[in-house]
Amino acid sequence: MKKITSLNKSKLTSYTAFASAIVAGSAANAQVTYVDINPDAVADSLNPYAVDFNNDAAPDMAFGVQHLSGSFSSQGNVLTYEGALAYAVFPNGLAVLDPADSTTAVLDCGVAVSQASLFGSSSGAILGYAALIQPINYPFAQGAWLGANDKYLGYKFDLGANTHYGWVRLSVAANGETITIKEYAFNATPGAAINTCQQTSGIESVSVEDKVTIKTTLNDATINVTPDLVGGSISMISMAGQVVKTIVISDVNTTISFEGIDSGIYSVVANFEAGSVNKRVYIK
Repeated sequence: MKKITSLNKSKLTSYTAFASAIVAGSAANAQVTYVDINPDAVADSLNPYAVDFNNDAAPDMAFGVQHLSGSFSSQGNVLTYEGALAYAVFPNGLAVLDPADSTTAVLDCGVAVSQASLFGSSSGAILGYAALIQPINYPFAQGAWLGANDKYLGYKFDLGANTHYGWVRLSVAANGETITIKEYAFNATPGAAINTCQQTSGIESVSVEDKVTIKTTLNDATINVTPDLVGGSISMISMAGQVVKTIVISDVNTTISFEGIDSGIYSVVANFEAGSVNKRVYIK
């Protein structure tokens, strides 16, 4: 890892000198190299941060925040704005994109990063920007990474003639003022895929809680799991302990519908041999 000591914040694609940093914790197992950044690194407008996947003194990815301020005219009025832009720079690679809108994808745990992934074509990406427009006191924010907590950025980079795939776990403040970088890994085997949150050649060492994400809406719950957890089950359990619905997890993304379930508070429980994960929901 390298910490950037100088950065041209006006251009996402250019930055200068790098200083030495402390590798807080790292492990290599077979093909996968994993680094736990401990304590977590926080990038802001004064302290950009760089990731050196293979520790060759050539940063492969950098994160920073640019302060925003200025003015513009609207309907004869002069408005001012103040805020922040959170961004990433990829001097030697490309990030995975969201196919829906071609922005840098916010990935859950267990998503494969491979040749089949949709990658961008730019050496930089805006993670999100937020500003407050005055004197109308209007907040403006855009970017899927704003407010994202413990999500994954997928990435590919080149080492000589070979391409490698990796991930970085991030959190981005809702106001765009900080980016927290927590851990990263890449597959040292050229061309080989890696799953987000994968730390070794297998993913057995990752806790069940880190392999499962449960998202709910008014109508259903969607459970995202790593491939090794496919075959588990999802249950809806009432406060009285009654199991009202159970389905098998047949894919990395499985949805259980709330249709036909009486109003009340329930637990959505994902069960696996290695443990379980649950989330409480209220069904109207």
